[in-house]
Amino acid sequence: MILLALWALATEPHIDPDVVVRLSDAPAPPEFATVTSVYDGDTVTLDTRDKVRLRWVNTPELKPAEQYGPEARELAASLVLQKRVRLLSDGKRDGYGRILAGLEVEGKNLSVALVEAGLAHVFVIPPDPTDLTALFAAQEKARKARRGIWSTERFQGALHITSFHANADGDDRQNVNGEYLRVANISAAPLNLAGYHIADISGRNWPLPEVIVPLGNTFKLHSGRGVDAVDPTAQLELYLGSGDPIWNNGEDRATIYDRYGRVVDSRAHHVDRPNP
Repeated sequence: MILLALWALATEPHIDPDVVVRLSDAPAPPEFATVTSVYDGDTVTLDTRDKVRLRWVNTPELKPAEQYGPEARELAASLVLQKRVRLLSDGKRDGYGRILAGLEVEGKNLSVALVEAGLAHVFVIPPDPTDLTALFAAQEKARKARRGIWSTERFQGALHITSFHANADGDDRQNVNGEYLRVANISAAPLNLAGYHIADISGRNWPLPEVIVPLGNTFKLHSGRGVDAVDPTAQLELYLGSGDPIWNNGEDRATIYDRYGRVVDSRAHHVDRPNP
C-alpha cells in the first residue's frame, strides 16, 4: 500500500510537490539515517529508501538547468553523501511522498550551509513554527555579498518564481485554476503585493491581489477565480480572476512587475518537441 501510494503521487501529472500532506499508511520518518545519493541541492535519498526534500530552502534546478544548480548539488554532496545524518522532521511529506526534513551532520545544518554559500534561498511552507532567524540572517549576508544566486539577474528582485504550471490537467478551459505559479518572497522583509502585476509572453497583464507575503513564504497564484486565502500562518492561495486559461500550453513566459513597472522575475514555460 505504501509503495502504491507513493507511486501514485510521483506519477500524477502536474502534482504540486510543495503541497504538504500526511500519508496515514506511510512509516514515520527515521530520526537518523545515511544519505546514499544526492539528486540536487535540496533532494537526497536515504539508506531507508526514503527520499527527503530539504526543509526551509529552495535550490536552483538541474532540470531544466538553472544557474548554480550544479554547485548546490556539489555542496550538499560534500556535506551529507555517505554520512549519517539527523532528520529534523515533523512527520510531514510533500506531494511526491518525500519526507520534509532538515538535515544535520556533524553539528552542521545543511539548509543553513546552502544559504550561507548563496546556493539557496529561504523557502517556508507554513504552518511552520521553526525559528528561522539564523537562515534569514545567512540569506541577507549572502545577498549583500552578491554570493552565488544573488549575483544573477533572477535574484535581484523581491520575488522569485519557483515553479510554473502553464498546462492544467485535462481541458484547461474546464480547469482554469489548474494553471498556477508558485512565487517566493526572497526580499529582506514582508512584502505587500499592492501594485504588482504579472504578464504573459504577449504582454497581457493582470494585477496581483493586495496581500502581505511574509519573509521567505510563498504564494500559489492561480489563473482562475476563487477566494484569496490570505492567512499568513497558512499557505497563501491567490487568484487572478480569469474566466479563461491564461498561459499557452506549448510556450509562454510569466513576468512579474513591481508597482514601478520594473521586472521582478521572469520564468519561461515550453514543451520540448521531437525533431521532425
